[in-house]
Amino acid sequence: MKDKISGYRKRIDLIDAKLAELLHERAVNIKKIAAIKNAAGAPVYDLGREALILKKLKKGLFPEAGLRAVFNEIFSVSRAMQRKVVTAYLGPVASYSHLAGISRFGKFSEFKAEDSIRDVFLEVEKGNADYGCVPIENSTEGAVNYTYDMLADSDLKICSEIMLQINHNLLSNAASLKAVKKVYVHPQTRAQCRSWLEANLPGAELVEVSSNSKSALLAAGDKNAAGIGSELAAEEYGVKILARSIQDMADNYTRFFIIGSQINSRTGDDKTSIMVSIKDKVGALYSLLKPFQTHSVNLTNIESRPSRKKAWDYYFFVDFKGHVDDKKVKAALKEVDKNCGFVKVLGSYPRF
Repeated sequence: MKDKISGYRKRIDLIDAKLAELLHERAVNIKKIAAIKNAAGAPVYDLGREALILKKLKKGLFPEAGLRAVFNEIFSVSRAMQRKVVTAYLGPVASYSHLAGISRFGKFSEFKAEDSIRDVFLEVEKGNADYGCVPIENSTEGAVNYTYDMLADSDLKICSEIMLQINHNLLSNAASLKAVKKVYVHPQTRAQCRSWLEANLPGAELVEVSSNSKSALLAAGDKNAAGIGSELAAEEYGVKILARSIQDMADNYTRFFIIGSQINSRTGDDKTSIMVSIKDKVGALYSLLKPFQTHSVNLTNIESRPSRKKAWDYYFFVDFKGHVDDKKVKAALKEVDKNCGFVKVLGSYPRF
């Protein structure tokens, strides 16, 4: 048996050496591209290019998710070799927005924790961060309305979307569930874990906090309290996991947007988000939706938000498949612009 294993390990050693050689060769070309980009003042992060590389990867025995994770870190190192990419996120450290940012940019990127979604937008607008990572909707609790409001007011563009599976854990240094008298919890997290909390901690005081990371931090300093958050938060703040996956729905996902200053180039598998105001008349919503049907553009999401300009005046946020430079998308948007009061393209980005 040892001889057989030894033979396979020798082959793996040769493969590893070849991988390292190819990565060094890749780095040489990265440096050459960096020089060209720096001379032209072009951005380091070409998300469309990275999405195309991932799309072309040959599938095989190595798990697809693992392959994407490996290449994501290769991309992260490659960007760092050109210039450090800074991403602001809704913090503090170890929040789900932080995890989403790491899943997109890799661990070799630089991250800045911000206290609010507004602060994330401001840091990118002021040039203190290249990108921002903000939540936009949860599969259990729906839209994050404040992010939609910021998109309405900001000139920043959506550069990417991320779907992150959310596994909420009860974090506490208490000896048992019976010892937990207080739970620090974010309002959305509380809603996502409502049934579990009622069944397992019916007498505990629920204290609202600004983030899941903050709940972990507070729980770490109180032996009779608990927080709800990620495994990373437990590790970061030195608190034990008392119960795992306490969310009420097994398929609990949050969608995040990466925001930046540029529109991405086409990848062939894109989504576009727009904001529309419609005229106050009969059939106005039909006038918004009809052009997409006419030009065979598939809508994936529609949300409404008060315009905050006058009572009962609304903006509509629409997501659909396709890129703003696609012929049929251009035709649909031209009709929407003609029929509606205002159209703002929020971004085109690779479909997750």
